Amino acid sequence: MEQVKNFVVGFFESLKCDVNWENDVLIVENVSSGFEDFVEKVAPYRLIFEKGLDGEFAGKGSSFLDSILKFLKRGGKTSILRIDFDIDADLEIRKRLSLKNCELESLSRSYRNNFFTRFSFVVNFNYLNRSERVVEEVYVYDGEVVSGDLDGYGTMDDGELKMEDRGFVVDKDKVKTDYKVAMVGLQEKLGLKIGEISEELKVGADVEVGRIREYYDKQLGELGGDLKNKLVKIKELELELRSCDEVECDGIRGRLDKLKKGLVKIGDDEAAERVLREREMTIGDAMQKFSLNVDRKLVNTTVIYYPVYAFRLLLKGGSSERFVDMTYDPLMKRLGRLVCEGCGADVVNLTLCAGGHVSCGECLDVCGECGKKFCPKCLKRSCVSCGRKLCRDCAVMCRGCGKFACRTHMRVDCVSGEERCVSCLRACLRCHGMCEERFFGEARDGSKVCMKCLGMERRGEVMGKVFE
Repeated sequence: MEQVKNFVVGFFESLKCDVNWENDVLIVENVSSGFEDFVEKVAPYRLIFEKGLDGEFAGKGSSFLDSILKFLKRGGKTSILRIDFDIDADLEIRKRLSLKNCELESLSRSYRNNFFTRFSFVVNFNYLNRSERVVEEVYVYDGEVVSGDLDGYGTMDDGELKMEDRGFVVDKDKVKTDYKVAMVGLQEKLGLKIGEISEELKVGADVEVGRIREYYDKQLGELGGDLKNKLVKIKELELELRSCDEVECDGIRGRLDKLKKGLVKIGDDEAAERVLREREMTIGDAMQKFSLNVDRKLVNTTVIYYPVYAFRLLLKGGSSERFVDMTYDPLMKRLGRLVCEGCGADVVNLTLCAGGHVSCGECLDVCGECGKKFCPKCLKRSCVSCGRKLCRDCAVMCRGCGKFACRTHMRVDCVSGEERCVSCLRACLRCHGMCEERFFGEARDGSKVCMKCLGMERRGEVMGKVFE
């Protein structure tokens, strides 16, 4: 009954009529003169779907429902509906996304139109001189059959001009593809009903075919199916006749004549073939009688479009900020997928790393120098000496080896004055300064010292010779 109700309501909405409910009575007003003339009834209509109420019965099997179906059968009608959504973007985002270490600073939104389709079918089941009619609606969304209806949604009729004004054009190829999907979905919906009727017909057909086979098997038996038994019996009587008394001979001859008269010649195969052909034709006629004819008629195609929102969020947390783009489908109540830029996991509890990347929070790590939390994308460097992970600001590249080190493990070369990591330097045992290996020489005592100390030693030698 609910399907019939939805179908009738959708029909009058597609005609842009005023439709309202008063308890269980559907009030239809502002009906087009075309439909009024067709049904020969002037609006308003008070339609009921359960007998006993005050109004025009429009339920299954009613003349009013038949009138609607006949009106639609004049040509498949296409309707266009628009679903209006009043969306509180900030609320919807906060309901589905938890902001951990940042705040929503600002939000802007735009939208594009998306659509899905509803196909209304009238299906007739014809069998055993009976006819059953059902109304089926199939919704197709994103190339798949979906369950549900439009109850609870505010819909408005829309025309071609209005749609174009809103920048929306129906993709006719997509509607055709959806129709093919709907036909498959309709077959699945009808499967249970077809199965029930087919089972009923199978039982009746088996009984009828059994009766037919029994009748023709009897005829075939009379044509010669018991020929062998008759011949054996005749042979037995002939043997008995040879050795019987004269008193019994007349009786045996009478039985023998009777058997021979009922005997059909073995060569009469044409008669048997005729019986077999007749049997197959009779069975075929019986199977036709017990066949099911399902007539599917598309009476209405409804294109239902609605806005899908695109949000741009400005998130601020500590010293970092980030613009994040998200989509929200209000029909499916689905927020677009947001992934962690560190590990690729879906993000529900959103955390901003100190570098401004979206993170799930689980893959954040601390910079060994500044102590701030970063995602793996930001902590790609590590100290060559201590192995601590470093952010971009804290990592210093050694110009000697090209590797990164933390500030703790960087030193100024006492000879060149340039910064180097401790791995590239060695300590001078005389001045305890650090410099690269290439800046070491051999002192008078054979020890390896830096060029600075070696120079001081050589200058001392020169000065000593001057004052000798």
